[in-house]
Amino acid sequence: MRPAAFGVFSTVLRRDGYRVLEARNGVEALELANDPSHEDIHILLSNVAMLYMGGIQLAEQLRETRPNIQILLTSGLPNQEVIERCEPYFSPDFLAKPFSVSDLSWKIKQLAAAI
Repeated sequence: MRPAAFGVFSTVLRRDGYRVLEARNGVEALELANDPSHEDIHILLSNVAMLYMGGIQLAEQLRETRPNIQILLTSGLPNQEVIERCEPYFSPDFLAKPFSVSDLSWKIKQLAAAI
């Protein structure tokens, strides 16, 4: 996601009552998730294409220590292509770019309800 768009999405999710941790890339996100002070991470929202570590690899690594984490990937790639790249390791939820703030908010509410 572009940094400006991510800022808008973070603001909306915080307004909706979620605690949001932000990372600039997959490696930073994994470090944040592995920090003991962040044990209550329940949902991963990640772009498929990121620097240093992509969203699929990040999700795979997080599932090793957090098998129940809900995963929401975003990409400009077709949905089926992303899903096939994730199988058989996990089956993520997916939002195709471009998506609206309301699309993201609705999808996060669905994932939160499944926790």
